[in-house]
Amino acid sequence: MTCATLRLSRTLRLVALGVTGVAMALLTACGNLSKKEDDSAQAAAPGGEDPLRYRAKVHTELGANYFQRGQMSVALEELREAIRLDPKYGVAHSILGLVHADLGEFAKADAAFQQAVAMAPAEGDIRNNYGSYLCRQGRPKEGLEQFDAALRLPLYQTPQVALENAGSCALAASMIRPAETYFARLVQIQPFYSRGYQGLAAVGMKTARFDEVRKQVRMALSAQPLTAELYYYGACAERQLGDRAAEDSYVQQLKSRFADSPLNARLQKGVCE
Repeated sequence: MTCATLRLSRTLRLVALGVTGVAMALLTACGNLSKKEDDSAQAAAPGGEDPLRYRAKVHTELGANYFQRGQMSVALEELREAIRLDPKYGVAHSILGLVHADLGEFAKADAAFQQAVAMAPAEGDIRNNYGSYLCRQGRPKEGLEQFDAALRLPLYQTPQVALENAGSCALAASMIRPAETYFARLVQIQPFYSRGYQGLAAVGMKTARFDEVRKQVRMALSAQPLTAELYYYGACAERQLGDRAAEDSYVQQLKSRFADSPLNARLQKGVCE
């Protein structure tokens, strides 16, 4: 295996799960390891952790890394080995679900995610990944149920991810009130993160509340990250509100900051949605 870092991302934000120090070393170390060396590296579980669970974690993390790099056959091999070592390790089933989904094997993906939830019902990241998958499959109500389950868990450490995903899922399904609620909650817990404001601006665009769009875009521009969508929504809102100078300002900032964004062409055509 070569130098690499573990990242998982698709249409909705996904969470890389349970990365241990040794596993990250395996993922980022330069050069190749033989099977014997790999087994040796995984044999000594830290802190009295069950050796099979520890080895399953490492294989899962390697599988997730290969998945991100598009090496699906190797990813499947690693994940199946993880499940062979520890069939009750829910994270392995969850990442396996992501791989099957990416391969278009949706029946297998459903089964893997259901197994993941059954094995680890209190693992918020698994619920988030399952919810993201369901939303991409056009099953928003089921997806929101998984996000809500994650958000009810008192020890869930990344509720902002589930809130953003839930808001995006609901908005795409034209479930306006739930979308607004999720994004508002995101703003409450992360007031310096622009995605919550951006989501509320998108809701305002959907409902033709252009004063609200103006307000949310201005709030977002004092946070991070700055995105092409923010300048696009700002320009569209100001066009509707009749402030030509503000509209032109947003148009120029979109062009200068995000020259390659297709939103530039949409604005030139007068398309605002």
